[in-house]
Amino acid sequence: MANFDVQIQDLVGTAMSDQTAMDTFMSDGLAQLYNVLPNNKLLECVTHTELSNSPTTLDLDTVTIGPIVSVTRKTSQGINQICRQIPPAMVSRVTDINDLMHVTETDPVYFIKNAVLNVYPDPTASQTAEVVYLPLTAINADGGSTIDNLSNDATYIVVLYAAIRAATHLMSEEEDIELYTPIIKSLKNDYNTALQTIGVTISSKKEKKEGASRES
Repeated sequence: MANFDVQIQDLVGTAMSDQTAMDTFMSDGLAQLYNVLPNNKLLECVTHTELSNSPTTLDLDTVTIGPIVSVTRKTSQGINQICRQIPPAMVSRVTDINDLMHVTETDPVYFIKNAVLNVYPDPTASQTAEVVYLPLTAINADGGSTIDNLSNDATYIVVLYAAIRAATHLMSEEEDIELYTPIIKSLKNDYNTALQTIGVTISSKKEKKEGASRES
């Protein structure tokens, strides 16, 4: 299969040659796809990072991480206990054994402070923690034709999104804007159809207007 930049050019024409822009459009398209995918499809895209005695935390500045799906920590019995998120302001209380809000391995928590994800009680070599999240991969459009943890049909939706952005970019530089209008319209129709095939519900403008009228 052709690399992403070639796929985009097949849809909008070879006038689109800005590789940096195509990289950005693909990366943005992946983030947008995550925003609309139903939960069952999102779970197919997740990856994870394990925390133990080394490292015990996850530095969010060193990984390309999207929305966090779940954080769990093993108990001494080997049960993966779900961690609840707390605000950093509560850390001193949940870690104080004399405080009524102190937590144990059966009620673990996690918090994010200074772009670092922390789990408490601290993960150990035998009682590890797992952070499950959606990877926001920076995509190199001329360096590949697949996206990790994403099916082929979902990947093509990202390509269609990038092509729409590319055509819009080209139209902004074209004196005859009507040249790209039908291309953009066709791509948007293909994009919406492709979303529907993987279970994404597309609301029409008419439905949105009717909904707004009922609320007013």
